[in-house]
Amino acid sequence: MDFGLVAANVILIVFLLLGVGLTLFTLPGNFVILLAAVVYGFYEGFSRFDAGFLFALAGLFVLGEAVEFVAGMLGAKRQNASARAVLATLAGGVAGALAGSVVLPVLGTVAGAVVGAFVLSYAAEYSKTGDREKAARVARGAAAGLLAGTLFKLAVAVGMAAALVARLAW
Repeated sequence: MDFGLVAANVILIVFLLLGVGLTLFTLPGNFVILLAAVVYGFYEGFSRFDAGFLFALAGLFVLGEAVEFVAGMLGAKRQNASARAVLATLAGGVAGALAGSVVLPVLGTVAGAVVGAFVLSYAAEYSKTGDREKAARVARGAAAGLLAGTLFKLAVAVGMAAALVARLAW
């Protein structure tokens, strides 16, 4: 058993867990996972983590980021939200995630993002239309979309980490 290889594997796994944890905080955890894979690839000579595998991981990274970015806005738009409410969904999600992280790390981050998207999209839509029912529909759509996007990105993070661990040599 090669101690250097085992140590490199353990360090990689720590970074993978860190990446998944950061993703829970709606931070760029998938980027940490991708970067850790590339660094490990350099270490092991790109035999297990070859270019094709790393490009596939990069594709998953981009997909996860794109879905997370647009899901809340699409949820609002699906309810015929105004442009103001669509942008408020994004702003509310970010502000809520930051506030929720302070109150209750991990769960508070996701809950804060969902609540923030709901509140700001509701306020923006109501200020534009004066229609409480429509504002509530838009807010529910924004919150549901943001939650779905966050969960999708988290699933991508777990999948990326699992694929990397499966390729490790011990």
